[in-house]
Amino acid sequence: MTIRDEAPSPGDIADGRRTPRERLYLLWDFSIIALVSANLALILFDALFAVGPFAGLFEAVWPAGHQWYKSAVRENFVTIDLVFVAIFVTDVLAGWALAIAEKRHYRWYFYPFVRWYDVLGCIPVAGFRMLRVLRVISIVVRLQRLGVIDVRNWAVYKHAMIYYDIVVEEISDRVVIKVLSGAQEELQHGGNELSRKVVRDVVQPRRQRLVQSASTHLEEAIVSAYQANREQLQAYVAAVVNRGVEQNPALKNLERVPMLGSFVSQALDQTITDTVNNVLDEAVAGLSSEDFDALVQNVTDSVISRLVDEDIAETSELRDAIVEVLDLVKEQVAVQRWREHFE
Repeated sequence: MTIRDEAPSPGDIADGRRTPRERLYLLWDFSIIALVSANLALILFDALFAVGPFAGLFEAVWPAGHQWYKSAVRENFVTIDLVFVAIFVTDVLAGWALAIAEKRHYRWYFYPFVRWYDVLGCIPVAGFRMLRVLRVISIVVRLQRLGVIDVRNWAVYKHAMIYYDIVVEEISDRVVIKVLSGAQEELQHGGNELSRKVVRDVVQPRRQRLVQSASTHLEEAIVSAYQANREQLQAYVAAVVNRGVEQNPALKNLERVPMLGSFVSQALDQTITDTVNNVLDEAVAGLSSEDFDALVQNVTDSVISRLVDEDIAETSELRDAIVEVLDLVKEQVAVQRWREHFE
């Protein structure tokens, strides 16, 4: 930032309720941006002018401009830069005085340390001149925070963020993959500590929730499967009962009874079939009862308890499972999502 660090609320800026003082601050900020940009452009052009091929091309395209720049600007470059420096020093001193008056920092001499890039950028040396770009960035960030501008809509910002995301994603992906590979190597070389931690710190604290979740999913799976295949199950039950009736010697003898034998046999067949189907319907409907919930939870809890009590952390199966899970995570991390910007 330049002459000041504080500003009106974003609501005041957005509503246009700016006092003359705030308008002056904004005018000064934009003026500093323009001056720093002009100064940096001059520094860059002068550096290029020192390169023989560029100067020769410039002279060939615009001889009069080349002569004017060489005599009027390049020979007086230091003096011109000192004019800019004088303005920047004035800006720093004004901002420091305003910070002291408004008591923005814990100590009055903190300002030049907080705004170190503004102070160093005032030094008329090639290495420090480029720090003046940080002055522009700080002003733009403050104006963005206040809602005066929105750099997110700028084409330059959008393109810059694409390449920023590429760099950050590539670096972070490699770090994550390196860490996961290290964990896999430790597991594969006989390290059981991670397995023990999985059981102790992951399975055990969530034991009750795992039991409840497993029982709930089991009940839902049974109900869903029965409803989807109810007709097929009933047909299967009818076929089984039919075969049982046909193969039962007593029922075969009953069928020999005149007039009533066949009727009674068919009635028994249908009764048994209906009874079995009704039992299945009621059994599935009763899965949501508290008694069945308690039964399933007890069974699931017994399974988990057996696994934990038998020290599953020492088995190779758990280590292999964790290694495979880490492989899947590495594959997902290695996906280059930044390519979506170029599709």
